[in-house]
Amino acid sequence: GLVVEEEEAESDYWYGLGPVSVCPQYQNRGIGSQLVKFALVELQKQSIEPRGCVVLGNPDYYGRFGFKSHPNLVLPGVPPEYFQVLVLNGSDAPPVGIVRYHESFDATE
Repeated sequence: GLVVEEEEAESDYWYGLGPVSVCPQYQNRGIGSQLVKFALVELQKQSIEPRGCVVLGNPDYYGRFGFKSHPNLVLPGVPPEYFQVLVLNGSDAPPVGIVRYHESFDATE
């Protein structure tokens, strides 16, 4: 559930990738990279072609997969370089506006 709050925004078929975490004793073995690559491949297999994917995370890490920060797509309260976008399937550009995740992502318990 990703919503861009902007009157003209085209946020349909944009998805959010959850941050990837691997237990420290298994890091630096390519497991995290395999998980991200697998998730992106599976996303593109959807019956409705996704336009893109966003992630909140380390720009050095997610940049390896093509994610980039976009100045016109904002997640409030987050440093802009950590909120990144990957355009998929030949989409022109990410939507412009303020991003809001589905309320279920706000759960604290």
